[in-house]
Amino acid sequence: MKFEKLGLGIGLTAALLLAPVSVMADQSASAEIDERAKDPDLWPAPGRDNQLTRHSPLKDINTENVGKLGMIWAQSMNSLRGQEGQPIVIKLEDGTPMMYFVSGCPSMPLCNVVQALDLTDPDNPKQIWNYVKKTDRDESAIPRACCDTVNRGLNYAKGKVVFHTLDGFVIALDGKTGKEIWTVKHAYPEHGETHTGPTMIAENLVLAGFGGDEFAARGRITAYNIEDGSEVWSCHSTGSDKDVCLTADTNKANPHYGSYGKDLGVVTYPKDEWKIGGGSPWAWFSYDPELKMIYYSTGNPGHWSPGLRCGLEGEDHTHEKCNEFDPDLTSGKFDNKWSMTIFGRKVDTGEAVFAYQMTPFDQWDYDGVNENILVNMEVDGKDRKTLVHFDRNGFAYVLDRVDGTLLRANKFVTVDWAEKVDLKTGRPIKVKEHSPFDIGVNTSACPSAMGGKDQQPCAIDPKEGNIAYCPTNNWCMEDEPQERTHTQQGTVYVFANVYMYPEKPGVTGKFKKFDVLTGKTLWEIPDPYPNWGGAAVTDGGLVFYGSLGGDFRAVDRKTGKVLWSRKLGSGIIGNPITYKIDGKQYVSVHSGIGGWIGLPVTAGLDMSDKFGAIGATAMAKATGLSNIPQGGTVTTFRLLD
Repeated sequence: MKFEKLGLGIGLTAALLLAPVSVMADQSASAEIDERAKDPDLWPAPGRDNQLTRHSPLKDINTENVGKLGMIWAQSMNSLRGQEGQPIVIKLEDGTPMMYFVSGCPSMPLCNVVQALDLTDPDNPKQIWNYVKKTDRDESAIPRACCDTVNRGLNYAKGKVVFHTLDGFVIALDGKTGKEIWTVKHAYPEHGETHTGPTMIAENLVLAGFGGDEFAARGRITAYNIEDGSEVWSCHSTGSDKDVCLTADTNKANPHYGSYGKDLGVVTYPKDEWKIGGGSPWAWFSYDPELKMIYYSTGNPGHWSPGLRCGLEGEDHTHEKCNEFDPDLTSGKFDNKWSMTIFGRKVDTGEAVFAYQMTPFDQWDYDGVNENILVNMEVDGKDRKTLVHFDRNGFAYVLDRVDGTLLRANKFVTVDWAEKVDLKTGRPIKVKEHSPFDIGVNTSACPSAMGGKDQQPCAIDPKEGNIAYCPTNNWCMEDEPQERTHTQQGTVYVFANVYMYPEKPGVTGKFKKFDVLTGKTLWEIPDPYPNWGGAAVTDGGLVFYGSLGGDFRAVDRKTGKVLWSRKLGSGIIGNPITYKIDGKQYVSVHSGIGGWIGLPVTAGLDMSDKFGAIGATAMAKATGLSNIPQGGTVTTFRLLD
């Protein structure tokens, strides 16, 4: 498939990339985002840029004056459910500064409400329109959303606000009026698919995945034309090489990751398990416009009873095969590919350049969907285009993003399920004592299924690409696989009792500065509450982040000292942004308890059930989250006069 047929702007020149906003109509949609990202005053995409750095060059607010930061305005998000996203701030072609954001989904039809705020008077924003889809809604998406009915944000390009709904619609609205331009049905709750997002814009495509591994969904990524919503390509996470969009050149530099011609997405599952094999890409996407490659990661391989995912092609599982523990599982027979995998794909066709599986034959629900941050750094004396990924399994990975070569895999939290990752093979060296196999047998493991870091994104200043500022979780679990009772898509599909507990009493979260090359923690801030919100790093020497206790903080990025903190109205699971209007720098963040860790609160679950919400109730009870009030709000700060 050729770029010209898709209108993807392959002929962009360096001069055009430096052109003013007035000629953005001639650029690709993602080139518009790149152009806006050059303006330090804006926050034009969920990660500020499509490389997901969450870095801002602004420095008006800095280590010397941050103590004068004060709240200027707050806006309700029309939702009590958790807010895992962030606003975006752009300028329309007429120069009007705008903020857009979208809510979670507490109920239908008050679900995923988009608001457009005119920031011409930045201390007193004015809502000029709001939108909520009221027709064809699917209420069954709410109980099928794992975990919690959150939304991770929206995008803007080509005059369109592009967002998604929990029940599976991808929608483009006119940025000035809020009128629908196009809408497509992308995910189907009856198949276990729900969409918490976000989508991403690359060239003239809107890339979308969905969640649902705990409801027997079969993972898929689809690219839509931003002009009319028509489908351009689609690739699965499981199935034949053709379905997964593998080619003879996939993993050419690293054939030991798995190569074309073997249908590994079929034969590494027993019988027809690949058809309900999970591997859903339900979180962040990133894009390299020079390589014309998109990057994302996939989730767990369906249910949590791994003994039911063993067996050779065409065979049912047998417990005997699963109990034949191979210390490093180098055979690869039961890898359940391509779950838990970092994909690098060509943007125009979806063809996989590389596919690296972090946790083959997953036994712990270590979803691999966390963000892939694209930065350059010197590794072992060589300048590399790299990808940085902090995984739920507790390892921080550095890959060459050109061909997928694994360069580093360092533990960033306590990890006992694996000794290390073998850099030559790319495979983890697993520990038998912490590998749940047998049905009805309880096994401990660190980190817990919620991971050393869940979807909450880290931030990296590209000027020092090896240094990451990350919210982390510090907890372990006991996992007891159960017998499977059904294979029905759209019905809860876990089959395990999971109890989660703090690794150290009184500390369940740590925000840390981490060197991904050396594996060293340079400083860390312990917290009694989990860190479930993301980070933003600025040239003012600051890192902003929030706690589930509702504490929004500014930290000296050199020393780790908390320089400023304010208590917000609810727990923070959103991601801070910063922008500048009329000579004044602002900082905004979503608050509103939720996510997997907050689900017991938002759903009103019984805190005495230690297995509730797949182990979340025990953690919520241990950390006192039931005492945190609900309420989705955008809160904005600036230096007080």
